[in-house]
Amino acid sequence: MYRYLLAGTALAALATPLAAQTTVDNTRTQTVRTSQLDGGAGDDVKVTTNGSIELTSGSGIIVDSDHDATNEGEIDISNSDGSSGIETTGDRQSDITNSGDITIDETYTPTDVDNDNDPDGPFAVGTDRAGIRVRGNLTGNIVNSGDIFVEGNDSWGIAVAGTLDGKFVHDGETGVLGDRSVGIELHDVTGDVRLAGAVGVAGEDAVAARFAGDLDGTLVVQGTIASTGYRSITPPSDTSKLDADDLLQGGSAILIEGDVAKGIRFAVAPADADANDPDEDKDGIEDAVEGDAKVTSYGAAPAVVIGAANRDVTVGALPATGTGFGIIVDGSIAGNGVYAGVDGNGMVIGGRGGNVSIAGGMSINGVVSATSKDSNATALRFGAGATTPELRNAGTISASGGSTATTGATALVIDAGANLPYVRNSGEIKATALEDESSATAIIDRSGTLRLLENSGKITASGAEEDSGRNVAIDLSSVGAGAIVRQTVVGTGVTAPSIKGDILFGGGADRLEILDGTIEGDVSFGAGVDRLILSGDAGFSGNAGFGGQADQLSLSDSSKFIGTADFAGGAGQLVLN
Repeated sequence: MYRYLLAGTALAALATPLAAQTTVDNTRTQTVRTSQLDGGAGDDVKVTTNGSIELTSGSGIIVDSDHDATNEGEIDISNSDGSSGIETTGDRQSDITNSGDITIDETYTPTDVDNDNDPDGPFAVGTDRAGIRVRGNLTGNIVNSGDIFVEGNDSWGIAVAGTLDGKFVHDGETGVLGDRSVGIELHDVTGDVRLAGAVGVAGEDAVAARFAGDLDGTLVVQGTIASTGYRSITPPSDTSKLDADDLLQGGSAILIEGDVAKGIRFAVAPADADANDPDEDKDGIEDAVEGDAKVTSYGAAPAVVIGAANRDVTVGALPATGTGFGIIVDGSIAGNGVYAGVDGNGMVIGGRGGNVSIAGGMSINGVVSATSKDSNATALRFGAGATTPELRNAGTISASGGSTATTGATALVIDAGANLPYVRNSGEIKATALEDESSATAIIDRSGTLRLLENSGKITASGAEEDSGRNVAIDLSSVGAGAIVRQTVVGTGVTAPSIKGDILFGGGADRLEILDGTIEGDVSFGAGVDRLILSGDAGFSGNAGFGGQADQLSLSDSSKFIGTADFAGGAGQLVLN
């Protein structure tokens, strides 16, 4: 399968038709064309588990009539540019199903030219190859539960050039080795899309899954999806011998450039609450064989990108969720820079030129993360043009990176031109600087739209030099119309919420409400009439700098303020209840 990252035949005639299809149940060394089967009348074709198609040129099965193609055996093609395991020509009505093996490879292998115990040269030398290729529009379904492996630059595991009027299901394993290659590429799809199993690509600018058109159904990601340009995703103990061709930058693991009408879910296998019910989530798939979404980019490219340069993108609400959110992340999304000097980026929404609108909001119950060895790391970015009413985090958003004064780690960024008015955190949002001269920022809003942030979990910025002002938990300094940060009361037996790091407000009337738990760090209020309110058994430790208006610090119940309150010469009030 994904061999790189995851670490003399007699001519046989086709068998007689069986159950309204033609079967290949032994070895064939010629292309099968559906239009030529059944005496030229055309027929469905099936390669059985005992059958194989082995070629040195051309394609294994060519669907050039409105008939189905099924592979349960093996299709092997070596050293042939432009070849496909199964391909359709023109617009067709056909179901394409693969549960066997499709291998489109070459005999080329990189060699150690400079005798440094490290292979040199490109990943592949061939071009324009595909495991399954639809050259036009297709009315029918594409289902892969088998193994597809392709070696070649500008090549594909599965590619649909036109509209797929049906559903797409991937529960198998697909791997592609070569520059500018794509594991799975779809354009318009009228049905649901399920991306499970495993998809992996290695090569410069290689993308694991690209959705370049509109999806009328739901996109469910529930497998291991990975991309890289590196020769190895595990750095050797001595990186000094690595050459430029060892450190190429791949593309994203998942790239979504069109509308998704019924939402996007990065799903996990359901919990086994009823031993007598094999399909508790009622998705038509046995729970025991379902996996978890694990989407990873090894390199600077974000693991997941939603948005396009030349059009707007709309993500509709997921059905039957109760929240009406357009995106739910139950699994994991990770961007790992791996090597020195390479940023890490987890998930980016917008920022490519076109707008991205997400219905209802977005929730994270799993993990969105980014790591860099010594450069910038950004876990979740809402870029310019991205719009959604709420981000709800019950999982983990984390970033780790930064080693100099110009690098750092940022967990959540809302860029100028984005719109995200409400963030609710009951999980953990954290940023960790790897060296004390660097910076850590858990949440920063550059758009000026984040007006309400509620925390019942943990928000932490750490790793930078203490009292340097570079450990920033929440930066709302761009919000000019006033913002509220509220740390809410949690139930009995639940860990008390906390914020660790500085909090920065902008202009307008700002409020910091600490109703439970603790905040450790300095808070800076800007212009406007500001309020710092503590109640219950909440505690604040740090310095509070007000803007010199009629500001107020209020404490009630058994709450505690430890530090300095500077009212900047204004008509401030200290209220004790």
